[in-house]
Parts: sequence; structure tokens; C-alpha cells
Amino acid sequence: MEMTGDHIKKMALSAGADLCGVAPAERFCGAPEGFRPADVFPDARSVVVIAKRFPEGALSSRNFVLYTAAGEIVRGEVGRILCEVSIRLQDRGVTAVPVPGEPYMHWDADSMEGRGILSLRHAGLLAGLGVMGRNTMLINEKFGNRISLGALILNIDLEGDPIASYRICSDDCNACIKGCPAGALDGKTVSQKLCRQHSQAATPRGYQLYICNTCRTICPYGKGAAGRKKVRKHDFPA
Repeated sequence: MEMTGDHIKKMALSAGADLCGVAPAERFCGAPEGFRPADVFPDARSVVVIAKRFPEGALSSRNFVLYTAAGEIVRGEVGRILCEVSIRLQDRGVTAVPVPGEPYMHWDADSMEGRGILSLRHAGLLAGLGVMGRNTMLINEKFGNRISLGALILNIDLEGDPIASYRICSDDCNACIKGCPAGALDGKTVSQKLCRQHSQAATPRGYQLYICNTCRTICPYGKGAAGRKKVRKHDFPA
């Protein structure tokens, strides 16, 4: 049986993914050299991108241990799904290289800038899973930015999904830029150094925590189009 994008999306969804999209490898021609699918896997012909939802309750808590732990669990689930689908495809004669979000391949200590093996945000964009917000996060129309991403690089040709055409950020919305307590956003990119210095900390025992999620929570479309909220003045830092 010829493997199609629909077959693989059904596999991913049955394994636990909440979203799945497909992008031909040639869509990544604008990615930086060294971070294209063929740089990771020379036989790359297609990229399948999956997303797993992030629990809203973890964002509602004021305890960042819960937020950090939830993130680790969801990222682990993404990795499990990628490996499960990769093995299913392997049994059907298809090579599928699983690409998680971490660890980073590239790290610049001076700028504290990290780059993943692939930019999963841009992979999600090219696979039709969402659009890029001014907070530099991928925002899905249904689930907003409450998603964690992973990818599979395949050695077979698949028909790509349409790139999302809906719009999220309005011309007059700068909630994430104004609300970022580190001043790390300019509407086009993020200063990873400013962001990391404000958003990462450790417990006295050395457990690493993510202690800021403002760019996620302040976005009017953080929960998707149906959950759009009105941003209030007291949402912004003094």
C-alpha cells in the first residue's frame, strides 16, 4: 500500500497527537544552512509536524514548578509519539527520523541563543499548523499557543498541507510586546538573552524552572480563536 500524508496523520492522531500536518522538504529552502531537513537526513523528502496540547491548568497556577513539570511531560509525550509513529512507518518500509524540540544543536553562550535541529515553529508554519505571532510563537486557530511541537523527516514524497491563511495578530495588538517583563520582544523576533535571564531560574536544590509564561498567557489568541480574550491594562507590568 502506498503511504500517504493522510495515512501518516491518522497514525499520529491515533498515537496521541492533537494536530498533524505535512510539508514537502523543499518548503524549507529558506531555512538557515545547517538547519534544513536534508542537513539532518540527506534522504529527506517530506516533513511531518505534530503538536500536543499544553494543559491550561498549568498556566493558571502561580506555582511555576507545576508549569515547568507540565512542559516536561508534554515534551516527553511529543517524543513518545514521534518514536511510536517512526517505528510504525519503519515496519512499512519508510524511514522517519524523529526530531524533538530539545536538546539544542546550536548554542551561542554570549547571546544565550539556542537553535533546535530544525525550527519547529517554522516547520509547523510550513505544515499548515498555524501562523507566527508577534510573540514569535506558532499560534494555531483552534488551540492557540498552548501546543508543543515535534517533527518527523521522511524519505518519501508526500503532498503538503496548505499553509494557514488565517490571521491572528491585528495591526493594533501589541499585548505581548508591551507585556513582556524582560522587554525581549520587538514584534519580529525575540532576544533570547533577555528572555532567558528573566524566565529561567533554579530552586535551592538546583532544579531548573521556567518562571515566566507572559507571552503565552497575555496573547488574546492564546487559547485559540474561540477563546479570544480582551487584554486589560492591569495585565501589563507596572
